[in-house]
Amino acid sequence: MSFLRPEAMATLRRWAEPAAAVGLMAVAGWVGVRGAWQGSVVGWIALAAAALALFWLRAATLEALAARPATGAGVVILREGEVGYMGPENGGFLELDDVFRIELYGSGGGRPPLWRLQGRDGLALVIPANAEGADRLPEALTVLPGYSDLTAVGLLQRSQPGRHLVWERTVPGRVNPL
Repeated sequence: MSFLRPEAMATLRRWAEPAAAVGLMAVAGWVGVRGAWQGSVVGWIALAAAALALFWLRAATLEALAARPATGAGVVILREGEVGYMGPENGGFLELDDVFRIELYGSGGGRPPLWRLQGRDGLALVIPANAEGADRLPEALTVLPGYSDLTAVGLLQRSQPGRHLVWERTVPGRVNPL
């Protein structure tokens, strides 16, 4: 039996990882500053741990901001160099090297936005932002050159109706197919 509402528990679970990163960063930073001030090797190691916790905090915060209740249909599958989606009516896999455009479709009306990953061969994956595992998409796509996970999360947060370009591959001296 919980004394908190289910919505409050979901919010606490969503922000638990960023909170842990802040805690580690604070403790390691405190130990690091005190130890480094005294010339201790342990202090410098703790400062390095605090710096790594900062990167962890960034990734955890972006994932928490992109998280939606996994009430949508389908499952997102992320493998090295590949994104897949298995839905009730459609699905497939795209190699990240073949992706040339990423868009977010905001439908409004309380419906979740849709990710659209366009491949060079014309294949497109359309993924609901509330599908299971879709919260990990912004970070997984950071391997694409010039992609900004901050832009993607910002567009997800706004969820404005319409079509929004998140990223497009640019090839010098060549026009994209669309």
